[in-house]
Amino acid sequence: MKRISLAISVAALTLAAGNAQAQNIFELLFGIKPSRPPQEQPAYRRPPAEAPPPEMPFDEPRRPAAAPSGPALPRVGSVKAPSEESVLGRDLKQNGSNGSLRIERTARGDLRAKLTLVGRRSAQSVETCTIPLAGGEGAPLVSQGRPEGAPRYQLQDPTCPLQLDVLDEAVIVKGPTEICTFQSVSCQADPSGMWGPEPAQLMPRIRDYEAMRGSADKIVRDNYKVLATRARSENARPIIAEQAAFSSDREMMCRSYAREGTTSFCNAKFTEARALSLATRLGVGISTTASAEPRPRRRQQVDPYSLPSSDELMQRQPGDD
Repeated sequence: MKRISLAISVAALTLAAGNAQAQNIFELLFGIKPSRPPQEQPAYRRPPAEAPPPEMPFDEPRRPAAAPSGPALPRVGSVKAPSEESVLGRDLKQNGSNGSLRIERTARGDLRAKLTLVGRRSAQSVETCTIPLAGGEGAPLVSQGRPEGAPRYQLQDPTCPLQLDVLDEAVIVKGPTEICTFQSVSCQADPSGMWGPEPAQLMPRIRDYEAMRGSADKIVRDNYKVLATRARSENARPIIAEQAAFSSDREMMCRSYAREGTTSFCNAKFTEARALSLATRLGVGISTTASAEPRPRRRQQVDPYSLPSSDELMQRQPGDD
């Protein structure tokens, strides 16, 4: 009877209390731990499918991805075109200090050069001598075109034939391989070098010549890179050797120019001549400003619907347009 009454009291307490309190009473009285209700597992969800690539229109076929290209080549450029007008009627001197060169235009439009050289009596002598070519009357200049971009002329003298490349404000003179010897006056002279204004005329424009040299140096580097890249492997070595000798050739020609360390005139003009030569070899026309490579001409597209049909061609008579 005691057990029945105890069970009845436990049941009454269980109904009065909540489920959580009933579980605590069973645990205290009998040491029974009710089982926990099973926890619901989250439903499996499939990962979202990747969106299909957009379909290309039927008139635009798929194109393969472009292969990565190397660094772009610099643009091919040229410097200001030299003109004979910049030296006409001006007194130019070899290395800005010796001799005299004056180019004039005749009434017929031809060019003549009055050239006076300063030399020595012999290789060991320090005594100077003066030699006017063509008796001081002037010798005609024969045009040789622009093989390296600058106007080139030939001065025909039986004793000392000369080649003149006209630049802006200066002339590069190239003589024969040996020193010109004038037996009649017992004098010898070397006419090769840069013929330009005296330093006193260049001093007010020092900054201009420094800027000219910097701009020409950049064009020389860019044009050389393009020329070396386009050349075949067997033709690249002479181009590389020529570019390597450029700096030493400029130093050899300009180190004797008067006040060159201050004016940079000879360096600027020699570098412009090199830039013109490279641009000409690359097929770039000489212009008044820096220019880029000419774009290829676009082919004219023909509308196929505007062409006559085969029946119309058969009906045409000979001689019809």
